[in-house]
Amino acid sequence: MHSEVFLDTSFAIALSAPSDRLHHRALHLAKMLQAAEIRLVTTQAVMLEIGNALSQLPYRQAAIILLNSLVADSKVEIVPLSQEIYERAFQLYCDRTEKEWGFGDCISFIVMEYSGITEALTADEHFQQAGFRALLRENLP
Repeated sequence: MHSEVFLDTSFAIALSAPSDRLHHRALHLAKMLQAAEIRLVTTQAVMLEIGNALSQLPYRQAAIILLNSLVADSKVEIVPLSQEIYERAFQLYCDRTEKEWGFGDCISFIVMEYSGITEALTADEHFQQAGFRALLRENLP
Protein backbone atom coordinates (compact mmCIF):
# COMPACT_ATOMS: atom_id res chain seq x y z
CA MET A 1 0.00 0.00 0.00
CA HIS A 2 1.17 3.52 -0.75
CA SER A 3 1.59 6.26 1.86
CA GLU A 4 -1.75 7.88 0.91
CA VAL A 5 -5.04 6.10 0.24
CA PHE A 6 -8.39 7.59 -0.73
CA LEU A 7 -11.29 6.99 1.67
CA ASP A 8 -14.61 6.37 -0.10
CA THR A 9 -18.15 6.09 1.22
CA SER A 10 -18.49 2.31 0.84
CA PHE A 11 -15.54 1.74 3.19
CA ALA A 12 -17.03 4.03 5.84
CA ILE A 13 -20.38 2.25 5.59
CA ALA A 14 -18.77 -1.20 5.80
CA LEU A 15 -16.71 -0.09 8.79
CA SER A 16 -19.68 1.44 10.63
CA ALA A 17 -22.34 -1.20 9.94
CA PRO A 18 -21.65 -4.63 11.50
CA SER A 19 -24.37 -6.09 9.26
CA ASP A 20 -22.56 -4.98 6.09
CA ARG A 21 -21.17 -7.94 4.10
CA LEU A 22 -17.76 -6.22 3.93
CA HIS A 23 -17.60 -5.23 7.61
CA HIS A 24 -14.90 -7.74 8.61
CA ARG A 25 -12.81 -6.94 5.53
CA ALA A 26 -13.10 -3.21 6.32
CA LEU A 27 -12.04 -3.82 9.93
CA HIS A 28 -9.02 -5.80 8.73
CA LEU A 29 -8.05 -3.06 6.28
CA ALA A 30 -8.47 -0.39 8.96
CA LYS A 31 -6.06 -2.27 11.25
CA MET A 32 -3.54 -2.62 8.41
CA LEU A 33 -3.77 1.11 7.64
CA GLN A 34 -3.32 2.07 11.27
CA ALA A 35 -0.31 -0.22 11.71
CA ALA A 36 1.34 1.17 8.56
CA GLU A 37 0.46 4.78 9.50
CA ILE A 38 -1.15 5.36 6.11
CA ARG A 39 -2.49 8.86 5.48
CA LEU A 40 -6.11 9.03 4.29
CA VAL A 41 -7.50 11.53 1.80
CA THR A 42 -11.20 12.09 1.24
CA THR A 43 -13.48 14.90 0.13
CA GLN A 44 -16.29 16.97 1.55
CA ALA A 45 -18.50 15.22 -1.01
CA VAL A 46 -17.64 11.82 0.52
CA MET A 47 -18.31 13.21 4.00
CA LEU A 48 -21.77 14.28 2.80
CA GLU A 49 -22.37 10.84 1.28
CA ILE A 50 -21.36 9.14 4.55
CA GLY A 51 -23.71 11.36 6.53
CA ASN A 52 -26.55 10.68 4.11
CA ALA A 53 -25.95 6.93 3.86
CA LEU A 54 -25.82 6.50 7.64
CA SER A 55 -28.57 8.96 8.57
CA GLN A 56 -31.09 6.32 9.66
CA LEU A 57 -31.48 6.13 13.42
CA PRO A 58 -29.75 2.74 13.93
CA TYR A 59 -26.58 4.11 12.25
CA ARG A 60 -26.74 7.83 12.98
CA GLN A 61 -24.67 7.80 16.19
CA ALA A 62 -21.97 5.70 14.51
CA ALA A 63 -21.96 8.17 11.60
CA ILE A 64 -21.52 11.13 13.94
CA ILE A 65 -18.65 9.40 15.73
CA LEU A 66 -17.00 8.43 12.43
CA LEU A 67 -17.37 11.88 10.84
CA ASN A 68 -16.04 13.62 13.95
CA SER A 69 -13.11 11.22 14.16
CA LEU A 70 -12.20 11.86 10.51
CA VAL A 71 -12.31 15.63 11.06
CA ALA A 72 -10.16 15.38 14.20
CA ASP A 73 -7.56 12.92 12.84
CA SER A 74 -4.32 14.58 11.74
CA LYS A 75 -3.69 11.64 9.35
CA VAL A 76 -6.89 12.42 7.41
CA GLU A 77 -7.11 15.17 4.81
CA ILE A 78 -10.61 16.28 3.81
CA VAL A 79 -10.35 18.08 0.48
CA PRO A 80 -12.87 20.92 0.19
CA LEU A 81 -15.14 21.03 -2.84
CA SER A 82 -13.67 24.00 -4.72
CA GLN A 83 -15.17 25.51 -7.84
CA GLU A 84 -12.29 24.07 -9.90
CA ILE A 85 -12.80 20.52 -8.59
CA TYR A 86 -16.55 20.82 -9.13
CA GLU A 87 -16.10 22.00 -12.74
CA ARG A 88 -13.51 19.35 -13.59
CA ALA A 89 -15.66 16.60 -12.05
CA PHE A 90 -18.73 17.85 -13.90
CA GLN A 91 -16.78 17.81 -17.16
CA LEU A 92 -15.66 14.21 -16.49
CA TYR A 93 -19.25 13.27 -15.64
CA CYS A 94 -20.44 14.78 -18.95
CA ASP A 95 -17.60 13.31 -21.01
CA ARG A 96 -17.94 9.70 -19.84
CA THR A 97 -21.49 9.03 -20.99
CA GLU A 98 -20.70 5.33 -21.54
CA LYS A 99 -20.11 4.91 -17.78
CA GLU A 100 -22.54 4.89 -14.87
CA TRP A 101 -20.21 6.91 -12.66
CA GLY A 102 -21.91 9.14 -10.12
CA PHE A 103 -21.02 12.81 -9.82
CA GLY A 104 -19.54 12.08 -6.39
CA ASP A 105 -17.33 9.39 -7.92
CA CYS A 106 -16.11 11.88 -10.52
CA ILE A 107 -15.17 14.30 -7.73
CA SER A 108 -13.20 11.49 -6.07
CA PHE A 109 -11.45 10.58 -9.33
CA ILE A 110 -10.39 14.19 -9.95
CA VAL A 111 -9.01 14.54 -6.41
CA MET A 112 -7.20 11.19 -6.62
CA GLU A 113 -5.68 12.06 -9.99
CA TYR A 114 -4.57 15.50 -8.77
CA SER A 115 -3.09 14.01 -5.57
CA GLY A 116 -1.36 11.11 -7.34
CA ILE A 117 -3.36 8.55 -5.34
CA THR A 118 -3.91 5.17 -7.01
CA GLU A 119 -5.59 3.17 -4.21
CA ALA A 120 -9.04 3.67 -2.74
CA LEU A 121 -10.74 2.21 0.30
CA THR A 122 -13.84 1.26 -1.64
CA ALA A 123 -15.87 -1.64 -2.96
CA ASP A 124 -17.07 0.46 -5.89
CA GLU A 125 -16.10 -1.08 -9.23
CA HIS A 126 -16.28 2.37 -10.83
CA PHE A 127 -12.91 3.17 -9.24
CA GLN A 128 -11.40 0.19 -11.08
CA GLN A 129 -13.04 1.33 -14.32
CA ALA A 130 -11.34 4.71 -13.82
CA GLY A 131 -7.94 3.01 -13.40
CA PHE A 132 -7.65 2.95 -9.60
CA ARG A 133 -7.33 0.04 -7.17
CA ALA A 134 -10.48 -0.68 -5.14
CA LEU A 135 -8.96 -2.24 -2.02
CA LEU A 136 -12.21 -3.69 -0.64
CA ARG A 137 -12.57 -5.66 -3.89
CA GLU A 138 -9.10 -7.22 -3.63
CA ASN A 139 -7.87 -10.24 -1.69
CA LEU A 140 -6.19 -9.09 1.50
CA PRO A 141 -3.06 -10.54 3.07
